[in-house]
Amino acid sequence: MLVNQLFIGTVIIVATVMLHGFALLALAKVLRLIDTKNSRRFHPWLNNMKLLIVTMLGIIFSHSIQIWIWAFVYLHLGEFSDLVSALYFSSATLTTLGYGDITLSESWQLLSTFEAMGGLIVFGAGTAFLIGAMRHLFEYD
Repeated sequence: MLVNQLFIGTVIIVATVMLHGFALLALAKVLRLIDTKNSRRFHPWLNNMKLLIVTMLGIIFSHSIQIWIWAFVYLHLGEFSDLVSALYFSSATLTTLGYGDITLSESWQLLSTFEAMGGLIVFGAGTAFLIGAMRHLFEYD
């Protein structure tokens, strides 16, 4: 069972980190498009606010997709009988909050550490992206 956890965990963490990378690249293109398209139509403050909101929503959307992916994996493995519990556990694990009120069975416990490790990576990347976007926006002020 250890090999299964290592394999599944590695595959999913690589997939979700890649997904997040692609989401950030797509978000960068959207932000460039919005910035160039609306830079003259709106007051710079409103344009910057819109860009920040789009950035934050894009990052949140990417994290949400990852939570759903992990939740479906847990459901498929039979760790949870309902989607709400799987989503709750996944969101607590991806954010590394880890309440501990719901846990995986002993045979799949190691798998949750991969989700937490992936959460650290993608939240760090999302934070760096947000800071980079803010830095870009504040250069114009």
